Amino acid sequence: MQQNSERSHILQHPDKGDLLLLLFVIPLYFFVWGRFGQKFAAGALLSLATGVACWLFRLVLKPAASETMPVETRFGWHLFFLFPLFCPLALSLWLIPPILVIAYLISFTCFGGCGRHIFNPVAVAVVFMIVGYAHTASLHPVRPLSGAFEGFRIWSAGLPTARPAWKLYEEVPLSSVFSASYNGLLPNFPGSAFGLPLLLASAILALLANRRPLWWLSVFMGVQIFTLYCSSPQTLDVSPWHPLLLGVVPAIMLIAVADADSLPRSWGGQVLCGLFSAAFAVLFIFRSDNLLGPIFSLLLAQVLSPLVIDLIFRRGDRQ
Repeated sequence: MQQNSERSHILQHPDKGDLLLLLFVIPLYFFVWGRFGQKFAAGALLSLATGVACWLFRLVLKPAASETMPVETRFGWHLFFLFPLFCPLALSLWLIPPILVIAYLISFTCFGGCGRHIFNPVAVAVVFMIVGYAHTASLHPVRPLSGAFEGFRIWSAGLPTARPAWKLYEEVPLSSVFSASYNGLLPNFPGSAFGLPLLLASAILALLANRRPLWWLSVFMGVQIFTLYCSSPQTLDVSPWHPLLLGVVPAIMLIAVADADSLPRSWGGQVLCGLFSAAFAVLFIFRSDNLLGPIFSLLLAQVLSPLVIDLIFRRGDRQ
């Protein structure tokens, strides 16, 4: 009973972490806009506008407060702030609102609202985009514009890579990995092209703002350990730092800690879910040509970790 009342008290207060996210993503998105073109700016603005529309629609349909069921005031803004991290330039702009609306309905409405959901909403939106709209657009990473100011004059930027992106990433020497992670010159999805800033933002939210820090540390170490174990010249000859700084793994870590409600609360659950996330992410990096493949790792870990924890407790009770 005390736990339920505490839960209701938490749900009645908006999450200030969403405001911190907005302060981070606005400067980042302006920089990405200048690097990749106006279509990214239009997509990010449309994503935020969709969030505002959903918020206003929810206000209209919000039930009156009662003593038995307090009105929930939290809203899943992080879905609309962070979806542009994974949005490819070739995706038609008119597809963004339905993708986000359906992801919002699946992630929050079906589970009783923000704070009670079990799946990461951004991951749900990306998976829905891959499964539902892969035939309508090229979901491949693109190269940035060559000129510093061309992004403000044209709507599209770059060409799809001729080889899988990780075949290009492995050519980056270890001495240049850190500079490549923030210069935005490698082919990627525009919002995920700056790996080091995204990784640092996730570290700030996780370690300093206490957003599932053990999950973040487990993923950070797990990705390096699994990469060191699985990499080989026959598959991908990369260092443990390549997946952490290049590709979409830093963005996945950011959306996970931004939506900490969908991660386990217990220490053991955070570690287990983090290791599952890291293992599946490395598996998709090494075995999939799709750069968005590692997004499935977060959803798989969120499904498997509660099942494994439940099996462990059941076994302990029998003994």
